[in-house]
Amino acid sequence: MEQIGIRKMKASMSQYIKRVKEGETLIITVRGRPVARLVPIENKLPSGITTMLDKGLASWAGGKPLGTKQYLPVKKGFSIAQIVEEDRR
Repeated sequence: MEQIGIRKMKASMSQYIKRVKEGETLIITVRGRPVARLVPIENKLPSGITTMLDKGLASWAGGKPLGTKQYLPVKKGFSIAQIVEEDRR
């Protein structure tokens, strides 16, 4: 963990925030004495979802998924298992 003086931190805040965002932990000092630790927030999303969000392949506003209002018609006379099995072929 790198120690950074508060003045240096204030002068280059965005640079240090970027480093923390990438997973680094920083110790902030005042007059050479450690006073705070800057750590990344735990990401509770699976890594695959995080990757898709970072690449712009998905978007998320932070709420629960609303689902779809469009439903596919179910073929009469077939079980759900048969329909899923047919769809996977």
